[in-house]
Amino acid sequence: MKQKLFVALIFTSVLFSVFSCSYFQKKPQQPVRVEKPITKVDITIDTTNSYNDLFLDSAVVSSYLAADSVLSDTIKNRITSFYNSRNYQYAWFSSTRLAEQTNSFWNLLMNYHNYSKDSTVYDKKFSQKINNLFQEDSLRINASDSVFRRMELDLTKYLYLYYDHEYSNNFDFDMKSVEWTVPRKRMALEATLDSAIARKGRFSNENAPVNVQYIRLREMLGKYKDIRDAGGWDSVVYKNNIKSVGYEGDEIKQLKLRLKKEGYLAGADSTFTNKYDSAFYQTLLQVKKEYGYQPDPIISKDFIKDLNIPIDERLQQILVNMERMRWIPTETNDTARSIMVNVPDFKLYMYEKGKPAWEMNVVVGSEGHNTTVFTGNLSTIVFSPYWNVPQSIVKNEILPKMKRSGSYLRRNHMEVVGNSGGLPVVRQKPGPWNSLGRVKFLFPNSYNIYLHDSPAKSLFNTDKRSYSHGCIRLQEPARLAQYLLNDTAKWNAEKVQEAMTADKEQYVKLKKPVPVLLTYFTAWVGGGGEMNFREDIYGHDERMAKKLFLDPVATTRHKEKK
Repeated sequence: MKQKLFVALIFTSVLFSVFSCSYFQKKPQQPVRVEKPITKVDITIDTTNSYNDLFLDSAVVSSYLAADSVLSDTIKNRITSFYNSRNYQYAWFSSTRLAEQTNSFWNLLMNYHNYSKDSTVYDKKFSQKINNLFQEDSLRINASDSVFRRMELDLTKYLYLYYDHEYSNNFDFDMKSVEWTVPRKRMALEATLDSAIARKGRFSNENAPVNVQYIRLREMLGKYKDIRDAGGWDSVVYKNNIKSVGYEGDEIKQLKLRLKKEGYLAGADSTFTNKYDSAFYQTLLQVKKEYGYQPDPIISKDFIKDLNIPIDERLQQILVNMERMRWIPTETNDTARSIMVNVPDFKLYMYEKGKPAWEMNVVVGSEGHNTTVFTGNLSTIVFSPYWNVPQSIVKNEILPKMKRSGSYLRRNHMEVVGNSGGLPVVRQKPGPWNSLGRVKFLFPNSYNIYLHDSPAKSLFNTDKRSYSHGCIRLQEPARLAQYLLNDTAKWNAEKVQEAMTADKEQYVKLKKPVPVLLTYFTAWVGGGGEMNFREDIYGHDERMAKKLFLDPVATTRHKEKK
């Protein structure tokens, strides 16, 4: 009886809602996005100030759009406006390489596709073409090359399809701002700086990305410009590393005066002594953290060299990193866990619900083996892995050693398991000698990059950690494995250690893939509002600065440039 009464009540409730007056009221209409007029061709852009050195013919763009029967007129008008705003210069290719934002945008798009499953922004054949290009060390592109022309226009099409879908319900988002995502005109550094601080043009609020870090960096420009306008800072003259508290020397007073300029110390100049005391050590710990150094008392030559970098270079560095912030995904559709590795910071950050949970040191690719920046989903953990040696390493490193010593493979616990292209296929057996250590973490990508353990533990205690062949070495792999498996019954610390020390390879799938984001930021603002700077280890800042500014400042690097 109670069940019948319950059903009757529900049925009555439904009838009441259907026949109530409110049901017949006209439902509010969805707002319609107002399209702004098509941007006129910017004839002030030419080869002397353009961001790119390749240009399209406007007729090629018109023909491309006319031939596409699927694209809406709205998207076609936006693409026309995009190329008008840049006087038809290429956005994604230059004559010698893919532009940095090409990689950044493609990974943003793939991240969106992964969580949205929106097939309209993805084409398997085109994706393979782009991924193949990412493998090329150098490119030679001619503006008349029809293949690259088509890829250029396809990328712009996907750019607008992405924004049209991602922001379809966000009517506060100005679609016109998409025209500013890719730089189009080089300006003098000072003019760019003034424009950013005044929030004009490219740096205005309506053209800013949906990214809090971008806004924080823009605010920091004002602080560092004030330092520059007040005279900047003097270089510290140094001879040797200073190894301990208690040292006395002229360079200590110089260092204190330098840090005062950046706001780390206060007081009259006359009050600063040349003694390295415990109070100054506490200040140094903060400075070293924000410049990416180990929390120890050593004042190294590299640390002083970083502090001696001119203020104009630091201002340029902030602007360059603001450009990178335009391409950071605003969401991963995963409110649980995610991983970010910032390559110049040599750190892995674990996030829970968008907030930092913990971090660990990593070793990244060395010069010549640059770790690529991309997004992916960590889905598999491999315990006691084989190391399948890349054929490039077999050819360039292992074969010469095999010729010099017939026992090289046996001594290094390696074996030949096949032949490919006239080269032996070599793998290293599981064990403490294995170059991947005891465990690796896979997130499928075209670069064959993954996270892994390492037998070379001492490298994690150095300040600059770029030594590997491109993958990311982890300081605490067992901790990460146990954390990701999140099953204390089956995968407690003891079980993880047992799997890591076995002599048999074991694959374990995660219940839910974890998003991984590899980034390249050399300047950012910390959670406490502190400015962080890192070395441009791969020279990406310098290359971008040359594209952005008419008068770029040379980038200081500790290693000799190649």
